[in-house]
Amino acid sequence: MTQAVPDFRRHGIKNVLDLGCGAGRHCVSLAQKGFEVVGIDISKSALRLASKWAKDESLTNVAFVRGAMTNMPFLEDSFGAVVSVSVIHHAVKRDILKSIAEIRRVLRDDGIFLANLISVNDPRYGQGEKVENNTFRVLEAFEKNRFAELHHYFTEREISRLLFQFASAKTEMMKDRPHYWKVTAKK
Repeated sequence: MTQAVPDFRRHGIKNVLDLGCGAGRHCVSLAQKGFEVVGIDISKSALRLASKWAKDESLTNVAFVRGAMTNMPFLEDSFGAVVSVSVIHHAVKRDILKSIAEIRRVLRDDGIFLANLISVNDPRYGQGEKVENNTFRVLEAFEKNRFAELHHYFTEREISRLLFQFASAKTEMMKDRPHYWKVTAKK
């Protein structure tokens, strides 16, 4: 997300929501660059880690909230930008639609939404238990833990349809992660 900082500054963005902030990597980085940042995540343990990290860095311009991407506890037009890294595709289509509506709701007019979404070209596509069209429950291994996690794989056309209510939207393959879409949309 650090590559977005010049765009955020050029658009006068002062506050950013990190949707699915996890342990706070993007929150801390953006706060260190002077933005007011709110991180939201469903995981209590991730939020504890993020809060500790921000405290250890003596950051006072970052806050963490427990909540779901489908029903965020924020007022309309609350944020200049919403960023979401490798989060939204961990849901079924119904929840993805709700999440996009929530992102649009909490973004101010002319606000920027940045995300990455996994592509149908990912080598894991089709693996695991099929839940619905382009959505599979995939067995993941992280450190010593193994768990099943939802993966919804997107086509470019599907992303365009998801973002039709935004004033503009751009979708391109990420150079450093060629099976992920980079999404930039403006409300």
